[in-house]
Amino acid sequence: MTAELVASPEFELLKTLIEPTASRLSAGGHRLFFVGGIVRDLLLATDGEGAADFSDVDLTTDARPKVIKNAVGSSADSIWTQGERFGTIGAMIGDHAFEITTHRAESYDPTSRKPVVSFGDDLETDLSRRDFTINAMAIEVSTGTLADPFGGRADLRAHRLRTPLDPEISFADDPLRMLRAARFIPRFGLAASADVLASAIALADRLTIVSGERIHDELEKLLGLPSPAAGLHFLRDAGLLSTLGLDSASGVLDPIAALPTARARRAGLLLDLSEDDALAFLDVLRYSNADRRSTMRVLAGARSLVAQWSQDRSTALLRSIAATTGSEAVEDVISVASLAGFTDLAQKGSSEALAELRRSEDLDDHSSPLEGEEIMELLSIASGPAVGEAVRFLERLRVERGPLTPDEARSELLGWAGLS
Repeated sequence: MTAELVASPEFELLKTLIEPTASRLSAGGHRLFFVGGIVRDLLLATDGEGAADFSDVDLTTDARPKVIKNAVGSSADSIWTQGERFGTIGAMIGDHAFEITTHRAESYDPTSRKPVVSFGDDLETDLSRRDFTINAMAIEVSTGTLADPFGGRADLRAHRLRTPLDPEISFADDPLRMLRAARFIPRFGLAASADVLASAIALADRLTIVSGERIHDELEKLLGLPSPAAGLHFLRDAGLLSTLGLDSASGVLDPIAALPTARARRAGLLLDLSEDDALAFLDVLRYSNADRRSTMRVLAGARSLVAQWSQDRSTALLRSIAATTGSEAVEDVISVASLAGFTDLAQKGSSEALAELRRSEDLDDHSSPLEGEEIMELLSIASGPAVGEAVRFLERLRVERGPLTPDEARSELLGWAGLS
């Protein structure tokens, strides 16, 4: 193990918060280490390539969960033990959440990605079971000594993505790591080693044992990155897009990555699927009802825009899309339409028309200018379906022509009812 010492203001802050726990563990003959993402982020911050994320801090120790819980003691503002049977004790200290886990010597059921957890006493074995070398490093709390048995520090500096063990072992143990690789590549500007890519190609079909919720979480994290193109290319090159049923998007990954939001990128990946297949994808990956509706509306809006756009119907079409998708999603609709034969000129025209509409009217206001009682009095009708039909007429008119004054609404409604 390297003798490198980590010293930075960020490390000293975290050390100060967790030092009482480390001291109690040390008195019992145990050692405590920062581990995983916080170590990676501290090293990146030290090299001037990023800032450490303090929101969740992971640590590992050879102590067992009951010992950890006693050692945290009164140092914590609160303690949670939901993960105790898996070796994890959580603690809130000040504004920071710490999770301390007993060293693991995990093995995996080949039919599942869930580990069979057994506690270990050896730090290096624990680190060897982690996903990538850049996350397989630890810093001893008491000394600041970096433990880096698999060369994660060098890989960070070389912008290289490797696994601690043979990647076929790593990906076979937990196939979700292949999606995690796709996320880490653009997030940290890494290039996958040749054996990582080869192993992902060989094991791409194993992703099918991973739950839809887990795939959803990783895919959304990737799509939410500022520039996910390199990760999408890894998914394609490894055959993972095909495994996910998204190979139809393989030829437009750079344009998809350039779309403005995660929702637009998600819709872009689904654009060439049928409506039923797109819905099935969203269902399998357990997207929320709100996300399913929003994605499908963006897709439908983009297809309508491509099929119906013309200068003389532009404002009505954009109002209709805004009414269906929500006005905040219209930019996504226009950007996704650019993937489906929407010319640069049409995209520019629709964007300019949308900007003009936003300046002149509230696209979120779809309300009728007349209340139900006023409609009944004007048309001399009783409460019932006819009132609903009149309201829908005014709403359609609002989409076609824009906002109506009450006087304009009354005149149009009388004409619609044949009473003018």
